[in-house]
Amino acid sequence: MKMTHCPDSYTSRHAVPNPGFSRFLNPIGILVFDGFSMLPVAEVVDVFDKANHVLAAAHRDTPTYRTAFVSRHGGCISSSAHIDVLTQSIKLLGKARALFVASGETGDTQSDGWLREATVESDEIFPIGNGDALLSAMGGSSRWSTAGNQTPTRDLRAMDTGSVTAPHAPMPRSGIRQALEIIRRDFGVAILRRVLELLPDTNRPELALIASDNGKSIRQKIQESAQWITRNCNKSISITVAAQTANMSDRSYLRHFRAEMGVNPSEHLRRSRIELAAAMLESSDLPVDKIARRCGLTGGECLARLFRQVWHISPTEYRSRLRSTCSKT
Repeated sequence: MKMTHCPDSYTSRHAVPNPGFSRFLNPIGILVFDGFSMLPVAEVVDVFDKANHVLAAAHRDTPTYRTAFVSRHGGCISSSAHIDVLTQSIKLLGKARALFVASGETGDTQSDGWLREATVESDEIFPIGNGDALLSAMGGSSRWSTAGNQTPTRDLRAMDTGSVTAPHAPMPRSGIRQALEIIRRDFGVAILRRVLELLPDTNRPELALIASDNGKSIRQKIQESAQWITRNCNKSISITVAAQTANMSDRSYLRHFRAEMGVNPSEHLRRSRIELAAAMLESSDLPVDKIARRCGLTGGECLARLFRQVWHISPTEYRSRLRSTCSKT
């Protein structure tokens, strides 16, 4: 059961346009440098691979993760075990759900400037192995996150492209834990637990803690799920996947969501898409049809219909009125 207002714009979760990424997937970048440690990198890749298997079995149309090895210029990068890995240029990565940085053993002191520029479109940045030293070397303006910590994570749809200032660099976390926490936030505890069942040696207490509900109330779960819908409103979202972010059945989720939010999940999704479209109409010159597709809709006609339902004007009229008001001020 999909939450949709127009025909679903997701035709195939395997559709991958050049250079290998689709905005309907969740790109995961693995940024490597010469001399990087292969084991922690392989663990991260394995976590997302297992998540793809679980998601494919549960929901064939669910957006999945696509991992890619990237480097500054592309080409072969040699690990500390002298295993060569073929990478693509990080410039081709585009907007990534997360970027894991695996630095070499000797550090990469000349990486500061280009790394800041190349990673600006990544939602979150995590260190693997020696990667924490490289990111820490970038100083107080480092834009990186440790999931599950109290350090705010970065959401590029809600923040500008500047840097997040952190007075103290967070302690590094294991790559496998960071990857699991991403899956938990994206798809909920139920999917995470299935992924954990497929991974070897996951009985460590810190990993078990990720799969717990941490005593959250129903209100907290619903509010967090509503925020997840807003963050992912440019994607195809089904009731089942949304319910899993709150670790609830579909029926229970629908009942509690309406009680807490005053609307059902599909209406909340519709409002989130309209708000995103309105922001893009105000801040860009993109055609209405392109804006509609970037908001998870099939095209301009679908967006126009939603705009008339809510504001009784077309998207073009909305943009014209905004700019007319701005010019007068």
